[in-house]
Amino acid sequence: MYQPRRVADPIVTAEPVHPTRGLDFSAPSTHHAAARRAVPSVTDRLFSRGGITLAAVTVAATAGAVVLGSNGGAAVALGSTTPEAATSPSLVPDAAAPSTSTVRTLTADQLAAPIAATTRSRKAPLALLSLSRLYTTGTLNVREVAKNSGKLLGSLDMGVRISATSDVEGKYRKIEFGKGYGWVLESSLTDAVPVEAAGTTWARCPRGSSVENRLRKDTVHIYRSVCALFPAVNSYGGWRAGGLPFHKNGRAVDIMLTPGAESALGHRIANYLIKHAKDFHVDHIIFEQQIWTPSAPHWRHMADRGGVNANHFNHVHVAIRA
Repeated sequence: MYQPRRVADPIVTAEPVHPTRGLDFSAPSTHHAAARRAVPSVTDRLFSRGGITLAAVTVAATAGAVVLGSNGGAAVALGSTTPEAATSPSLVPDAAAPSTSTVRTLTADQLAAPIAATTRSRKAPLALLSLSRLYTTGTLNVREVAKNSGKLLGSLDMGVRISATSDVEGKYRKIEFGKGYGWVLESSLTDAVPVEAAGTTWARCPRGSSVENRLRKDTVHIYRSVCALFPAVNSYGGWRAGGLPFHKNGRAVDIMLTPGAESALGHRIANYLIKHAKDFHVDHIIFEQQIWTPSAPHWRHMADRGGVNANHFNHVHVAIRA
């Protein structure tokens, strides 16, 4: 009976301006001689300055009270139909006028150096937005908020390139998604281009073709693709007599690994096979006492078969449909 084994070591933001109360210049109903004063009153001083000032005040009182916005914005002359009355520079100092800035979202391809967003005012601080180009290492749910119970916005396939922000809350990281943002598990992002996103190949494996003996066409396709994309694997198992029909019918390949030490590599290989399950016509995948099938596309625990090899801790087993 064929027992899979390794044959070699792996290759290694001025307060608001408040309106001031204007003086009441309403004319009295009767005229009396004004009493003498030792000191001129405010009104005396005001009227002594001539008719120009009085005329200006009269015009203002006739046109309407001038009110400054509580936010320091442009003044508005209530009841006035003259546009210039609302935009006169003498009513609001430049320093009190607020300015807003427009933030331009950067794409990952523009991140060779930080880029300052354009602004409408030179006095407004420049805004910077940095995004990191990352890749998904598995199928990811994208949520509206950074929590498992957050509204689901959609999902991302394995090996998809995304633009991630520097915002992290707990286990989640904020990314660009659609026309807005979403949150995904940070642990499922990587800065390395995942080999799982690669395609398949029919190129011959440099380790030889002996493993291909008596294998079906799709099984050979799996062997050659895994061999090309995962060079750290140096041992495979193919056809063997006896046991379940998958190996003896040439429908299965065992991808040998060092138990524990190469567990992460095994999961990457398994994820790659899942990604291309349709291409390879996969019937099932087994690794570390768990099984995945296209009909129930999630990992399920298997019963203990009694050993490292029988429980598939030392290899990824993949079989194709008949």
